Amino acid sequence: MSFIPRMRPDFTAPLDTEGRDFLRLLQNRLSEPDCPLEGQVLGGHASIRLPESERSMLSPYLELELVGEHGHEQVHGRFSPQPNVWTGFMALFGTLALLGLAGVIFGISKMMLGEGWHWLLAGPVSVALIAFVYGAAFIGQGLSTDDMFTLRSYVQALARGDEPGSSPPHLRSKPD
Repeated sequence: MSFIPRMRPDFTAPLDTEGRDFLRLLQNRLSEPDCPLEGQVLGGHASIRLPESERSMLSPYLELELVGEHGHEQVHGRFSPQPNVWTGFMALFGTLALLGLAGVIFGISKMMLGEGWHWLLAGPVSVALIAFVYGAAFIGQGLSTDDMFTLRSYVQALARGDEPGSSPPHLRSKPD
């Protein structure tokens, strides 16, 4: 099995209950005062995140939705950065692409006038900067793996019908 990095990692967890029951349970747990996470449930979707006091700029959000047929539903989760960070990444990608394109167009016009070709380098430089920003997204994911694990394990425990924070049945110690 090979690892393919993704900008927005995702997972699917089978449900031991009906999908709507799972979302109701999640909503009830999120509204409890001692819940370690924050979030909201709207229709067949949910969004959970760390409490504001524990969040940093790199902290992920986990978007959940029900997938599959009634009776065979699963919960699909997709991690994403905070909305302002995601918007910043997209704005940076767009800005670098437009600057690269403008530089290449300017370079072509300069070249046609016989005034040099150096502006044509704006294209490769722009692509290199976009690749650097893309790579920075994976560095951010690496720095937030503990947060992603916390969110995912909470959802998977609820999906299994376990108490979040408890270890999975196969890892629990058996009484003597």
